Amino acid sequence: MITLPISTTEKKLTYLISGRFSHERLDGFMIMVSNPYQWLLPTLFFAMILIYVDWRSGLQVLLMSGLSAGIADSINTRYIKIHTDRVRPGKQYQDIRSLGVMNKGDKSFPSNHASNTMAFALSFGLILPWTMWIMLPLSLLVGYSRVYCGAHFPLDVLAGWLHGAGWVLLISLLLGLL
Repeated sequence: MITLPISTTEKKLTYLISGRFSHERLDGFMIMVSNPYQWLLPTLFFAMILIYVDWRSGLQVLLMSGLSAGIADSINTRYIKIHTDRVRPGKQYQDIRSLGVMNKGDKSFPSNHASNTMAFALSFGLILPWTMWIMLPLSLLVGYSRVYCGAHFPLDVLAGWLHGAGWVLLISLLLGLL
């Protein structure tokens, strides 16, 4: 088991985001942002529009993002989370709220949400650069929402983003897209 300590700075940042930078009026929005099922249909709809406009690029985006997110998600779930001892902030500290239904498991490192959304954002951005202005802010918002909802520490989210981006870059290199 790999022990990943929580630094004082990371703990303070988690408390700042989930406490001071939170408000009950934002809770519902952050729970919605944090729920991947809310993003599935809009993402597929967006991809279908891209396929209609430019079928080759649209299919490349779907293949690249699905493959990258799928690999990152599987590795996170089946290997990394099993071998690390990092517990979700909302389950570890009683004064951090655990919002939403997407905080079921105990393990927090790395964030699958962050891996998956970054895999989608970077895949879209590499193949269709104009989409980066839409997809990257959405990925950043999802990552922020995971800390806000008490599901992850900032390092969990950062590691997730890097893991998702790493698979996109590796697959892009293998396919000769870079």
